[in-house]
Amino acid sequence: MSNKRESGSRLTIMAVLCIIVGLVIGFGIKRVHIGLLIGLGLGLLSGNMLKKRN
Repeated sequence: MSNKRESGSRLTIMAVLCIIVGLVIGFGIKRVHIGLLIGLGLGLLSGNMLKKRN
């Protein structure tokens, strides 16, 4: 049970990190809303990859 909790918290941290990376990219290209979309996309892709791995 603690393994599932650790996996869930890792997934949350990874999703937040991807959103932050997307924001940084958005600031870099001067379009924050595009950066948010990139971050959400990265978060979803990484979340799906982590789910399929287990």
